[in-house]
Amino acid sequence: MDTQIQLYTSLFHNNPDAVFMFDMQGRFTGVNAAGEALVGFTSQELLRMQIWEILASTEGLDSKKQQQQILSTGIRKNKHYQLLHKNGQVVDIIASSFPIFQNGEIISRYSIARNITQQKKMEEVLHQMQENFRLISENIMDLIFIVNVDGMITYASPSVQAVTGLTIDQVINQNFSILIHPEQVTNAKSDFAQMLKQKTTLDAEYHYLHPDGRMLLFDVKGTPDVCSNGHILSTVFVARDITERRQSEELLRYSDKLSVLGELAAGIAHEIRNPLAALKGFIQLMEGDEFANQQYLQIMRSEIDRITSITSELLIMAKPQTLRFAPNGLLPLLSSVIKLLEPQALLKNVSILTDFPQVTSLILCEEYQIKQVFINIIKNGMEAMPLGGNLTIKVVERPSDVIIRISDQGQGIPAELLPRLGEFFYSTKETGTGLGLMVSTKIIRDHGGTINIASDVGKGTTVSISIPKALKPTVSFND
Repeated sequence: MDTQIQLYTSLFHNNPDAVFMFDMQGRFTGVNAAGEALVGFTSQELLRMQIWEILASTEGLDSKKQQQQILSTGIRKNKHYQLLHKNGQVVDIIASSFPIFQNGEIISRYSIARNITQQKKMEEVLHQMQENFRLISENIMDLIFIVNVDGMITYASPSVQAVTGLTIDQVINQNFSILIHPEQVTNAKSDFAQMLKQKTTLDAEYHYLHPDGRMLLFDVKGTPDVCSNGHILSTVFVARDITERRQSEELLRYSDKLSVLGELAAGIAHEIRNPLAALKGFIQLMEGDEFANQQYLQIMRSEIDRITSITSELLIMAKPQTLRFAPNGLLPLLSSVIKLLEPQALLKNVSILTDFPQVTSLILCEEYQIKQVFINIIKNGMEAMPLGGNLTIKVVERPSDVIIRISDQGQGIPAELLPRLGEFFYSTKETGTGLGLMVSTKIIRDHGGTINIASDVGKGTTVSISIPKALKPTVSFND
């Protein structure tokens, strides 16, 4: 018996966890050293106290009867409590409480408690981090992905739907290539493999074809999650849509180029005009000479007119124009240009076909400049068909703008040359200067619209011009 008592006493006092004993009134009857350290009170102090005095919350235990019910309950394991330390701090514990019986009745209890304050704090910090991550991922427009080493997406931020047009369910457990333009998938997979092999960050730009047809450009940064043993658990990708920023940069560069070229063009035009005036005067004098070769004079007049046309276009590009925008009917403008060019089309064996809606909106424009654009584009289309063919002009109404598509049946333009169209003095025509398309592009930009060129070699070229609608009622073409 003495041996059992010694064993019990040793287990009680040397237990690394706090052990408390109290009677059925909640008065402490025993505490070990770990218990004293847990609450900061000495055993002498605790033996003069009740358990309720060190509980941080006694909600639901405000009557003696309720306290008695708690004490008389059977075994309670792994229950969370908060105790009040002597210094006023709150201590989180996990406790198991056991009844002590005598003659079949519970006469007291003992509890074994473990301090989990640090664990609770870490859980709270982790919970706060998770909550912060949730708030960030749900409220930023950047895309956040977790991709495993096999390239499968295991997490996608909620912004994926707003940016890519795909739902999270459509993205999860799919290969990351679902978010890469097909032409770049091979390079993207190679970049991914290189990142895993070298365990370095990835920084690249990839295009993505949106379901609505838009081409988006993403700045993508990938980081491998390397554990302590050197193995990669997964990778984290952050992708930002930089489509508008890149377009703005391109527009800025284009504007800078136009500014410089405009100054050059103005200088060239003025330098040409002076001798040109003299040449015109001498030709007029020679026309009165019966011995002058009239054929040569005709050629000289034609070439001088061509030089005059070039210098006029140079000055239009160089000199800021005072634009007087007014609502105009698009179809009447197109019809007047077609009538003007029909004789030239007949000479070139070109048929101008139209596909106009019965009703179209007004556009806010400078009439002369918009007509100049249509003339330039239609003439280019006719010149692309030296043997004749059909030139189709189609008008499409959209909610905020009107699209004019001018298509020819010429030989088309190679894809690698399309980006250069509209550059200063660049033309696919042997005698072209490139100024017509450049001036047309500038005019449409000034009107808040765009010009896009698509071409298939051997099939022809289509120029699509978008012009914003005026805030006026629609009008019938037959009015």
